Amino acid sequence: MKTDRGRIKTYVRSLDDILGGGLPAGFVVLLNGAPGTMKSSFAFSILYQNALREGRKSAYFTLEQGKGLTLEHMASLGMTDPAANANITTLDMGNIRKNLNYLQGRGTWLDLFKMYCTNAMKADSHTVLVVDSLDVLEAMAKMEDRRSELYFLFEWLRSLGPLILLISEKPLGSGTGMHAPEEAYLADGIITFEMQPTSDLFVQRRLRVVKMRSTKHETGYYALSFDDGGFEITRAVTGTS
Repeated sequence: MKTDRGRIKTYVRSLDDILGGGLPAGFVVLLNGAPGTMKSSFAFSILYQNALREGRKSAYFTLEQGKGLTLEHMASLGMTDPAANANITTLDMGNIRKNLNYLQGRGTWLDLFKMYCTNAMKADSHTVLVVDSLDVLEAMAKMEDRRSELYFLFEWLRSLGPLILLISEKPLGSGTGMHAPEEAYLADGIITFEMQPTSDLFVQRRLRVVKMRSTKHETGYYALSFDDGGFEITRAVTGTS
């Protein structure tokens, strides 16, 4: 049976055309790449642009740095409109740390993380939830059976309802003898970010839609740039390294 999913626009110039209108609502999409590839900025930009242009409410859960530093960084990129930011709920690791004592005897660190996410979803009708990052979440949760626990985590994330953007720095794996991590199979979509040398002096940020279920899309590389307050992708420039 064919089902038509709604699409959440990324407002990244040219990307929504490639994705058939945007990211499918309700999917868990992995944003994967090395440090410095602007994964977090890319994710926050999607929330910001949807809040700015459509008044959509979203949530950003940062486990790696505090709320203040996150908002300061996004402001440095020009994402400062008060009306837009009022529609973005930002949660951070500090909230969990302050309530660890409360949780003792009531569950695990992962239970508390889930509680915060669930409460945020109940408080408002959110379109997108960003979790930054899967690497920290996994480390704090101290997963013993990674395959099984990740499976149930992804199923729980889907049950929340909104589009989930899950940021990760774990390599996806390529080449002989390297296998993709479990999350690559569990995710409904994967967008990977890379830094590609184009000469002895210059490095180009690149984006590639590795997979996106329910979407016919190209899988080649695009140059990723940020200018005039927004992201844009263009055909990747080739060059010698």
